[in-house]
Amino acid sequence: MITAATLIGLLGSTTVLAENHPKMDDEELDLRKGVAWAAGGFPYNQVVDIVDGLTDKVLGRIVPDRHGVGGVIPGGFIASPFSSPKPGTVIFVSIWGVSLAGDRPPGCYVEYFLQFAPRNGEAELDAIIPKRLEIRIGSRVIEVDPFRDASKTRRSFDYIYEDLDNRRWKSTWYMTRNLFRLTADDVRILMNAPEGEVRTRLTVAGGERVIVPIGAGTVAQWKEAYKLDPTCGEGNSKPPVESKPVTANPVTTSPQPVATNSSNTDPQPPASDVRVQGQVAMAARQSRDDVAVILNSAYVTSGGTYEAGLLIENRSDRPFTFVPIFAKVVDSNGKEVAARVILANDSASTAEPGKNMRGRVVVLGRKWDASGSQNLFLVIQGSGDRNFRIPF
Repeated sequence: MITAATLIGLLGSTTVLAENHPKMDDEELDLRKGVAWAAGGFPYNQVVDIVDGLTDKVLGRIVPDRHGVGGVIPGGFIASPFSSPKPGTVIFVSIWGVSLAGDRPPGCYVEYFLQFAPRNGEAELDAIIPKRLEIRIGSRVIEVDPFRDASKTRRSFDYIYEDLDNRRWKSTWYMTRNLFRLTADDVRILMNAPEGEVRTRLTVAGGERVIVPIGAGTVAQWKEAYKLDPTCGEGNSKPPVESKPVTANPVTTSPQPVATNSSNTDPQPPASDVRVQGQVAMAARQSRDDVAVILNSAYVTSGGTYEAGLLIENRSDRPFTFVPIFAKVVDSNGKEVAARVILANDSASTAEPGKNMRGRVVVLGRKWDASGSQNLFLVIQGSGDRNFRIPF
């Protein structure tokens, strides 16, 4: 049985194609079910705008890269890694992007595909899922973990190849995928990367680590790609306050209690400045003609921005439809706030009678207010004049 350990040492050079600025429909970038060998249709080392196929609205921006090494077919011939799978071939496809809306979680990310054609046609899929990513920029190393709710991919595909005597053989190649979150600080470093190739180290679920270079052409395009939203949905947050150095008492070695009424004690921040992170409570609901729109929870990121869980219950006798990209969030003055409404993968934009829709409302550039109300309104225009303005 071949595991991820067989990937070590199989790496070669990246491909470089001419630069331009093409577009892709969001549907074309839905790669959860897999992608063709070496993703040959991707415009590599180029900035690509991701657009909604119906409205042409820009939903994100990416720059793809790939790296691979050819296998050796019976007879000793070394095959090109990108033309087709051959025994021993390994391909790494990375998509460096920023999402404003669509299927991917909003923010900045790296999407990694690993495609592997083992020599004996057998591999452990769970062992070769990308699990952790390290990116070296100059003397700095960025450590990146997957999105909390990222959907992974594990697929296998049969293929036919020929040896030098034109005999045909059947084998299997495997593909895994994961989505890694980049913070605004990470992206700031990427956008200022020096010219040239960048080395990354990918750790797979089996524990093996593989060096994967990123081509100089891709590195040069990071600045343009992430320029779409260099805040990665985190807003212009203030940097954390550095802790003041503490001078040890030269006489007393055990910890001493601090008098809260001492004039020498550093002032404590007000409760509203306390950083909240993770799942928090949220309850907002509005009903129209037996259709209820509910915000039932919220998740606060490490940067302080947040997303709210969305549930739409249709208890009427008519279908309820709305277009997520036209939903919006406004403040108390009616001014639109940067936000996106994203439906879950198993939810359509129409809820039949007795059915529900699920999704999330992602608020960008605004911090979670731990004191209670966010002083915002979710505005949804639905079918049949069933319109909503939900305060939260």
